[in-house]
Amino acid sequence: MRGSSDPLTGGAAERRSPDDGAAGHGGASHTGCAGVPAGFRRERAAEGRPHCRGSIGGLGGHGLALSLVLVAVSLVACGPPRNLPTPEQPIAWNHKVHVEAGLECVRCHRGAEEGVHAGMPSVQSCAGCHRREIPDHPEVRKVMLANENREPILWAKVNVIPDSAMVHFNHRAHARAGVECLACHGDVAAMTVAEPVRNVADMGWCVECHRENEASDDCLACHR
Repeated sequence: MRGSSDPLTGGAAERRSPDDGAAGHGGASHTGCAGVPAGFRRERAAEGRPHCRGSIGGLGGHGLALSLVLVAVSLVACGPPRNLPTPEQPIAWNHKVHVEAGLECVRCHRGAEEGVHAGMPSVQSCAGCHRREIPDHPEVRKVMLANENREPILWAKVNVIPDSAMVHFNHRAHARAGVECLACHGDVAAMTVAEPVRNVADMGWCVECHRENEASDDCLACHR
């Protein structure tokens, strides 16, 4: 669907399939709970070792308790794929228009390369640009009003890892490993409305990606 000529919103959202723009992860076949490849499970069973390479087995009672917790967490990702809804945002912010204007991801998401969290731009930062750029646009007026009233813009999170998963995701570590933004977020530069293209709470997909790229699949590398 092509957007209109609106300089900010660009018209309706461009819907993209979950495999569009994903680097090296499209079409992967999963089996069983959380999508962990069957070969991975068979390999660990044949070696007589746990599925993860962590040292949980040597922790005695604490190891058993932690194992039970991680099993419960993994069950969250079991079952058939779920639809990934696109959350409504308080302002119709258009990624495609801003990228075409020359803005890079890190201009707004300053922690994407050097921080644990990617972060969001401040209202003052948005207002600083739009005092010069289409200040009379209806959506820009919302930004300027929020700035005048010293109110934050309550953006809805698009890619959500639930707190119950107890996952410590570090953007900096992935950026330094050469993982591109689109591997998890899809081709945001082509989106009018940011929408999820991957179920980032799918532990099986994360494990498969780590193994394909020779990254650690130790349980404690992510679950803390």
